[in-house]
Amino acid sequence: MSLFPRKSTKIIKNANILYFIEKIFVYLLKMLYLCNVKKCCTMRNIIITIVILSFILMSCSTRQEQYRIGVSQCLDDAWRQKMNDEMDRELLLHPEMTLSHRIAYGSNEMQCAQIDSFILERVDLLIVSPNEAAAVQPAVTRAYRAGIPVIIADRRVPGDEWTAFIGGDNYRVGQLMADWLLSIQVNEKQPIHVLEVAGLPGSTPATLRHQGMMESLSQFDAVQPQIESVMGSWYKEDAYKVVLEYLRTHKHVEAIVAHNDLMALGAAEAARDSKGYGKGSVRIMGVDGIMLGLQAIVDGTIECSATYPSRGDMIIETAAHILSKEPFVRDTVLETMLIDASIANPMLAQYHARMHDLETLHIVQLQSESRWQQIKNVKTIFIVSTVLVVIFFFLALGFLLYSQRTLKKEIKRDILPQLEEVQEAIQLSRRDMAFGERLKQIVDDHLTDPDLNVEFLGGKLALSRTQIFRRVKTITGKGPLDYIRERRLIRANELLRTTDMTVQQVSLELCFSSPGYFTKCYKEYFGHLPSTR
Repeated sequence: MSLFPRKSTKIIKNANILYFIEKIFVYLLKMLYLCNVKKCCTMRNIIITIVILSFILMSCSTRQEQYRIGVSQCLDDAWRQKMNDEMDRELLLHPEMTLSHRIAYGSNEMQCAQIDSFILERVDLLIVSPNEAAAVQPAVTRAYRAGIPVIIADRRVPGDEWTAFIGGDNYRVGQLMADWLLSIQVNEKQPIHVLEVAGLPGSTPATLRHQGMMESLSQFDAVQPQIESVMGSWYKEDAYKVVLEYLRTHKHVEAIVAHNDLMALGAAEAARDSKGYGKGSVRIMGVDGIMLGLQAIVDGTIECSATYPSRGDMIIETAAHILSKEPFVRDTVLETMLIDASIANPMLAQYHARMHDLETLHIVQLQSESRWQQIKNVKTIFIVSTVLVVIFFFLALGFLLYSQRTLKKEIKRDILPQLEEVQEAIQLSRRDMAFGERLKQIVDDHLTDPDLNVEFLGGKLALSRTQIFRRVKTITGKGPLDYIRERRLIRANELLRTTDMTVQQVSLELCFSSPGYFTKCYKEYFGHLPSTR
């Protein structure tokens, strides 16, 4: 069963109801203050006293400060999903915090861009699991110098411009690899052939694990394994491809050490699919000790795995200490151990039981806290609502009495004159519309009449020349002759589109002085020549 941090925000939403009510009430008080209520009375003083008491009551409600935490994961593999699940479960105990997850999918550039985006968003804290330490370090430094606390998870970055580090001992993991290889080599008289499936070459875990393994092997004078390395890039599919290609050209691989359990599983599948190899023919070791790795050990797919704790719960707990200004451990190196078949099965059962217990505990605790908070919120909201109802009743009553005294004056002074002006404007608008329709009808009916001019319109509309100019300009925004020419051009465009008439015929039909003048007017109005319609 998967639990998500958004469930833990229910308590915060309930608690913030009072804060929202308080904000609305402050706004209402400001609006009432602006009202022109001139007389102070005893009732008003009583109302003000009640208001002050309600503010004191509302201020007693608990409002937890919200912290936004940015999480930048370099990959989206099973180990980091385990870390994310641990962080999400631990977050249920810290409803004051919310996580914003982003994944770089193995890209240094994308991860640096994500960190810079978190800086611009001004998150309260940043959790970074770097892809390649040196490449991501500048972005981490920018966040740290911007005043954002930075927790480095899993992989260290150069320098000390970070707030806290929580991660496993990769060098110790390499030593466990060497111990396992020497336990195989001890009964052999010649060096065994070992294939190392490493992660990304620039990543801190890959570098330290290889270094720890090689330096530990170099301390023994006995026959040492012969080791060759390929890059699996931390993914099962990539490890499968490179190991399968290697096994096709090398027929004497006795052991494989993979830098994580996923690549170990990919190597096991490659051995199974490679000719000359089969299940159990190559001894395989992984790293992480995740549930998939433990199950593979129980099934006999791989022989052992070195634990590499993710401890997402510790990361969230450290973040809580940092944000609340409490003491915290700056540099935490997690212990690691070798898991073989003798302890994998009990660990797997314990892991399932622990997961179930944690989820059950978190659910019960969350429900209990949520229910208690809801009871307190309901009680407070009931009291505040009662006070607000009383306040609004008296305020509404006083405002109603004041409004009755001023309403008639306002109507006589402002509203009635405005209504008269609106009615007059509506009547004028209707007359203008009727005049415009009449004008358009007369002009359209006489477009082919060479005598269509201002005097002709004045006769038809029973208006003087001056009145014609004024009314046409008001209605159309143009002078009478410009309006007539516009209507003729529109009719000309229709004739050219719908009939076989030539430009010369249309210009003569619509009383233009010449085809050239018609063409000039047509282009000015439509933006192209009549022949290019």
